[in-house]
Parts: sequence; structure tokens; C-alpha cells
Amino acid sequence: MRTDVEIIATADRGVRHSATGGLAVRVTSPGHAQLIGTAATPLGGDEIVVRIRVEPGAHLSMGSVAATIALPARDRADSRARWDIEVGAGGRLRLDPQPTVVAGGAVHTSNIVADLDPTAVLDLYEHVQIGRSVQIDGATTTDLDRIERDRTGAWTGGLRVTVGGEVWLAHRVALGASTPAAAIGHRAMSSVFRYPDDRGEEVHPSEFAARLRLAGEATLTSALGSSVTATRRLTDALDTTALVPNG
Repeated sequence: MRTDVEIIATADRGVRHSATGGLAVRVTSPGHAQLIGTAATPLGGDEIVVRIRVEPGAHLSMGSVAATIALPARDRADSRARWDIEVGAGGRLRLDPQPTVVAGGAVHTSNIVADLDPTAVLDLYEHVQIGRSVQIDGATTTDLDRIERDRTGAWTGGLRVTVGGEVWLAHRVALGASTPAAAIGHRAMSSVFRYPDDRGEEVHPSEFAARLRLAGEATLTSALGSSVTATRRLTDALDTTALVPNG
């Protein structure tokens, strides 16, 4: 199934949107919208394309009402999602969807491409977890087998940000079986990109988490861990320090 979503935030006409496929858009209040699932997606073979344009002077806060669950189809494991983002002069976008969870046997690829005017503001959150199960103490052998099967999914995510036509960030992260992250027990990731943000860097003393200052006035806070609950807590803690005023 192909899903296409287009969201346009304007300074004087509110939020306009259209959607076909497995997602819909609900405007909850002025400048606030949510993505809503209307069908099971992404399944193997599905493609999701979300286009967000914030026009000059407009503000938009975008989220989703539930986690995205990537599942394999009977004859195909791979699915794809792409986010195309444009924020015009003086525009502001906060994009904070619920986590993406990749079930056992699924292979999901996500790419986020953002093009910003130098006077724009972007707060971009991403959370991903491989597997729906969480291991608990006292689990039976059958439980552990099911948990391990659920962790056989794979995810690759790309994030590319340009500001005023110049590339400020271009990176990729891979999670799932046979990745370096999985080898050390990490099956979840959280990240927060902020522009503008001129705060310095901070590295967690014991966890795989850090806030890095990028070229120019932008930061990327990211964390790896055993669950999205843990990575979200780490990025929240590091990112909060980036928002506390000096003095």
C-alpha cells in the first residue's frame, strides 16, 4: 500500500492537509495536528511519504496518536517511510511522533529530509525500537524464545538537514540483528535535532548518549539503549540542559 500525506501550515489560513492510504490527519487546535492510522501500515511492501511545509511566519506542532508498528507481509519483509520537510522564513516546526516499533521479521527504512530557511526553527524528535517485547525477570524459556524472535527486525534511518541550501547534517543509523548496536544489547534509539541551538556539547558519563553541537547553531542529541523508554529518558535529560537559559 502507498500512503501519501501532505500538510501545509500557513500564517493566515491555518493548517491544510490531504491524505490517502493508511494515514489521516486531524487538526486538534490552531497550529497543532496529529497523524492517525486508518489501516495497518507499514506492512512489507508498503511505502509512506509524508510532506510537511511550514510557510513563512507559520507555526506547526505535529505528532501522532499511536506508535507506528512495522510488520512483515507474507511474501515481503521490507517497508519504507520518507519525510520531506520544508520550513520557510520565520516558520517554526515541532515534529514529535510516537515511536516506530519494528516487529520480528520486518525490515524498515526511514529517511527524513529537512530544508530550512536560516530564520526558521525546527525541533525534530525520532524514537525507534526493535521488537515489541521487553524481557522481564523470571521469563520462561518459551517467553525468551518469543522475545528473541521479536527482536529479529531491522531498521535503518537517515536524517539530512540543509539550512539556507547548505548541508548541516547527514547521517544514518542502523538497528537490529547483525548490527554493532545489537551486539552490545542496544535495540532502541532516540534523537532530537534542534535548530537554532548554540549550546555546547555534553556526553553522558556511563550511557551511550550525547548532545553534539553541529556546524553552525544546531545540536543533535541521541541515545542508544535496550528500550525506547530508556533512550527517551536519556535524550530528555541531556536535551533539557540545552534549553536552560544561561545564568
